[in-house]
Amino acid sequence: MYKNFYNFNIINLIKIRLHLGHKDETLNFYLTSYIYGTRHNINIYNLDSLWKPYRYLFYSLTQIFFKRNTFLIIGTNPNLPMTSILKKLMEEYTFNENNSIYISGYIDFKWIGGLFTNWKIFKVFVNYIIDREFTFKKKYKFQKYFFFLKGLTLFWKAPVPDFIILLDKNKEALFELKKFPIPIIGLIDTDMDPNNVLFKFFGNNDAIENIEFFFNFLKEAFKEGRLKEQQLFYLLFIFKIKNKLLARNLCNII
Repeated sequence: MYKNFYNFNIINLIKIRLHLGHKDETLNFYLTSYIYGTRHNINIYNLDSLWKPYRYLFYSLTQIFFKRNTFLIIGTNPNLPMTSILKKLMEEYTFNENNSIYISGYIDFKWIGGLFTNWKIFKVFVNYIIDREFTFKKKYKFQKYFFFLKGLTLFWKAPVPDFIILLDKNKEALFELKKFPIPIIGLIDTDMDPNNVLFKFFGNNDAIENIEFFFNFLKEAFKEGRLKEQQLFYLLFIFKIKNKLLARNLCNII
């Protein structure tokens, strides 16, 4: 059904440790139907039960990705080197004509309160800090503040992304993002509430291989969406030509 979905098999998922979850006592109630069991007190995803949600997610994303492709990533997992991971993704998916996905920025350490709700005031404050010279103590304070903003260099140009990609459980970010109609694509581990995000990709958020696979999944969905868009364009183009030819033939007969 989907040309870019053929590499999606259970063996590959096990190799990238997608099936591994968190400790059994942290299991979210809404994910019990997707759990195969526990091993060494760690929840294990039932990969057979995930096949249908993955196909549904892939189909849903193909329908909207050809119109929207700007993302803001939130990944504040302290167990992984998120800065290096997100920098690599940023370099790979920075906007150009050859890329299908455009990442406008990322949050890798801590969510900044008011980033969306008080965007105008927030931007004025940042510009105020940049334009002025301060004492050493204030400089140190602002340097620490800007450390949290280092992934938003391109974000100032397009502050409202088409999608938010959430790579881990971040209560502060979710609390603020719920106030905005921005769809969230979430990497849902066993300790997260799946009802907080619109598009759910179930899997291990503590494995670098799985995060890379997750972005490849998004990339393939975008390619499929573009392919469908081109096919639809060609069908409409052929339909218009046929109508014109029929109209000319009728005019000649009359």
